[in-house]
Amino acid sequence: MSEATSLRVRIYEDDLFTVDHSDACLVPGYVIVRLKDPATGLGALDPQAARRLGETLARVARAIEDAVAPERVYCLAFAEVDRRLHFHLFPRTQALLAAYQEAAGTAGEPVNGPMLFEWARTAMAAANASPANVTAVETVCAGLRASLGR
Repeated sequence: MSEATSLRVRIYEDDLFTVDHSDACLVPGYVIVRLKDPATGLGALDPQAARRLGETLARVARAIEDAVAPERVYCLAFAEVDRRLHFHLFPRTQALLAAYQEAAGTAGEPVNGPMLFEWARTAMAAANASPANVTAVETVCAGLRASLGR
């Protein structure tokens, strides 16, 4: 991302987690929750960390809902590129769905969330960002920071 389109991505941090806005895809409210623990799967978490993870994911999803008003907040965990356990929380708005359906020619079909997610990560790549995209992301990040207490 160029200096002109750079943004502050850290939204929240505590002793177990970091929450960062994606700097690769500028869908406002697309955040990544990372565990500081080296665990690579849910089954490796101790019960307290698992409980806190659930609470953190719910809290971040609620903050995204308040800041962006999406129809859905997708929660994805692949851990393929970065093997450490992390979660993508991705707001799917009606406008994003309409843009995807137009690009994919899928209007009227059931929504394929993983396909929409991958399409958006390419179509809304930070390398293609305009200053308006960055401003929208920064505005949402400020709201998320306020909601999450940073």
